[in-house]
Amino acid sequence: MTKLATVFGIHRFVAGGFGLTLLLAPEAMNAAYRSDGDELPFGEKFALQSWGCFVIAVAGIVHAARRFPPDAQRAVGASLLTCFLLLDGLYAAVLLTNKDMDDKYREGCAITGAIFAALSALYAWGMVGTAHAGDGSRKRT
Repeated sequence: MTKLATVFGIHRFVAGGFGLTLLLAPEAMNAAYRSDGDELPFGEKFALQSWGCFVIAVAGIVHAARRFPPDAQRAVGASLLTCFLLLDGLYAAVLLTNKDMDDKYREGCAITGAIFAALSALYAWGMVGTAHAGDGSRKRT
């Protein structure tokens, strides 16, 4: 088993659990960000549930990717590493530039950002040593 296959195996559970929570219990996820106790507006609930469906798809993709050929694993791993690095930057920027953010929202952002940072580190570890060792004769399209 490759390091990336191990990363995919871990990520499928993280994504699956996160996606199911977003889909089936968006109010619980929202509670991590809001201290006002207000009911989740329909639009926000729908957006969280929609995002949950996408994250469940990611769980399925990384589950299958454990058995992909090495080149395909590298492509999926590089794409997800890029995604998580971008999320790291986004969350860091939000946390650093929004000084008047509600404390509860800041805490939720920091926790979610830490999860994305951990996934970035995991994918970076998985990508180390996965460079293509072929003879360079592959056709590129």
